[in-house]
Amino acid sequence: MQLDQTRIAIRERSFGEILGLALQVTRAGAGWIVLLWLLGVTGFAVLNWLLLDGVLVEEIDTEEPPVGYWMLMILLVAIETPFATAPITMYLGKMMFNAPFHFRTMTVEFVRSLPQLLLFQGILRTIMMAILFLPYWLMPYVGELILLERNPLFSGKHRRLTTNRRSRNLHSNSGGELFGRWLLATGVGAVLTVAIGYGIEELLMQIGGVEITELLRHRFIYPFALWLVVGWMAVVRFLAYLDLRIRREGWEVELLMRAEAARLRRGSSLVNA
Repeated sequence: MQLDQTRIAIRERSFGEILGLALQVTRAGAGWIVLLWLLGVTGFAVLNWLLLDGVLVEEIDTEEPPVGYWMLMILLVAIETPFATAPITMYLGKMMFNAPFHFRTMTVEFVRSLPQLLLFQGILRTIMMAILFLPYWLMPYVGELILLERNPLFSGKHRRLTTNRRSRNLHSNSGGELFGRWLLATGVGAVLTVAIGYGIEELLMQIGGVEITELLRHRFIYPFALWLVVGWMAVVRFLAYLDLRIRREGWEVELLMRAEAARLRRGSSLVNA
């Protein structure tokens, strides 16, 4: 793996540039991204349908807008997103450096990361969601830290950098910028979900001749559109995580230094041989 030869140019970007780059990255890795999206999302989508279908039917029978159904749906999707999009994040970490991606290796690494994901992204993040959506703009990239940097939960006798300390180091003093980006991402995601859902409705009606009922619309079409946007937003979040590292830590310089150190080590080993 060549640390100074990346598929994405390492430089600071605005949020608009990140959105545009996310489209290009999605297109470049479409095969794996779609496959991993299906792998991560399908189980949660079925679970949400089983949990909420009764609520939807009851609200539609009363001829009321299914507001309660969608509030519960959005809450569940928000909780499930870090786990559903974890495979995409891990793939992007490999794709970034043109490293080979193996499904079996990804599975092993995901299982190793699962305890911290459950703790930080499952338990603590869900608790904090009740407090002004704090995890979204105070520590939005904990999932990337867990999956890509793989710091330990405890420092141990060697005083290693833990995930909690690494998160504080990365996210500190960036609350305003992160909050602004979260608002933009939320707005873009909402607009895309509605647009994609409406587009699917038009395709089904105009090409397939399907009658769009309220049950079909809220049970399948718009949840599918929502999960599509969640998958693409995983790419946006990965790129935003890289951008924050570049802005806060001079990551491009670090990569160049690590690559040069690796070349020096290889040269030294050849001389010694």
